[in-house]
Amino acid sequence: MARIAVISDIHGNIVALDRVIADMRRRSIDMVVCLGDIVGYGPDPKECLDAARQLCRTIVAGNHERGLVESGLQVNWNPLARAGIEHARAQLSTADLAFLAALPMTFTIGNEVFGVHDSPEPSALSMSYLRNRSDAAGAFRWLHHSVGLVGHTHVPACFATIAEPGAEIPPDDIDVSPVSRRMLGVNQENRGAFVGSATFELPRFGRAIVNPGSVGQPRDGDNRSSYAILDLEECTVEFRRVSYDLARAQLRSDAAVLPSASGARLALGA
Repeated sequence: MARIAVISDIHGNIVALDRVIADMRRRSIDMVVCLGDIVGYGPDPKECLDAARQLCRTIVAGNHERGLVESGLQVNWNPLARAGIEHARAQLSTADLAFLAALPMTFTIGNEVFGVHDSPEPSALSMSYLRNRSDAAGAFRWLHHSVGLVGHTHVPACFATIAEPGAEIPPDDIDVSPVSRRMLGVNQENRGAFVGSATFELPRFGRAIVNPGSVGQPRDGDNRSSYAILDLEECTVEFRRVSYDLARAQLRSDAAVLPSASGARLALGA
């Protein structure tokens, strides 16, 4: 399985997921994995879950899946998150909820790939945010595979180190690839040019942590869907951005009587 498509944080946005699936079908993909948060925020949890179950070889539980099936976890969540959970609970069947409750927290592919929703560093509620060098320094201590796949932040990212697992790593010794900056292209703010993909080399004798970004609710200022293609033979990761019909997704959110901000934020990439 040399080429692995990695998706995460679909959040009930079937309009975006359909476009990402169409884009993946034009690539040479051997396997698709999902890093969780299929449900939450968006209007179409059932459709997204059905599509992900058909598409993905492996799915791990995200914090929104856990919040859906474990009573009380979402008590301190913001109103948009709670509304999305209640909407998903009304849309999904008993069998769907049982499937989500049985999702694993992590997966591995051979000795090369480890996948989890939030971070290789254990956390009680799958709520660790791996955003920067300092977060990555802690996470790498727990990563014993060549590549760690994480989601949860909704922001595409790639961190790398040559340090051994378990070692103390100064944050400044971790390489960070400016994924979002590369996807915006050269002088984007002046020329309006966006890049559809950007490929980064992974360390052949070190380790990397890769976040594919969010399919259904990007939060890096780019409203296009984001996913990644990990090539284990070439030791590369390609980040892809895919445009979708934002107006249609917003109409579906409004029709589901979700908070207006749930649909409005899609256009902002926030």
